[in-house]
Amino acid sequence: MSLAANDRVVDYDVRPPQKQLTASDALSMLLSWQSGGVKLEFGYFRSGGGVLQTGTAKILRAKPGLLTLDTEGSRLAVGLTNARFEFGNLGLLTPDFRAVHDIEGLSIILGNHDWVCLSSDASEGDLLSLAKQVDPFP
Repeated sequence: MSLAANDRVVDYDVRPPQKQLTASDALSMLLSWQSGGVKLEFGYFRSGGGVLQTGTAKILRAKPGLLTLDTEGSRLAVGLTNARFEFGNLGLLTPDFRAVHDIEGLSIILGNHDWVCLSSDASEGDLLSLAKQVDPFP
């Protein structure tokens, strides 16, 4: 598959689709990470392409309708009402469409179309370094 970007054509592998999760399945995954004290890489991305926050976090609270992350110095509360959940390769694109960053994790697509990415497999700093490339307002 090809994608034209700034008069260049970039080839990238076709990725398998993410697995759709029910809210119950996603909550089970979140609760498992919480009970295990798993340190997660996370990113909160705006639907228009900006980045609100990235870093490492542990799940403080996960319940139907609400996720609270302890983000090392602050807390991030995420309303899950009308959210959709997917798991798999996130395939995050840089703004110029020249690079794809594959990070396996849980995508939470919020009711306002923003999304939160949580990954237990990402190396520390993966989403932070990606955010520096994605954020149009450095």
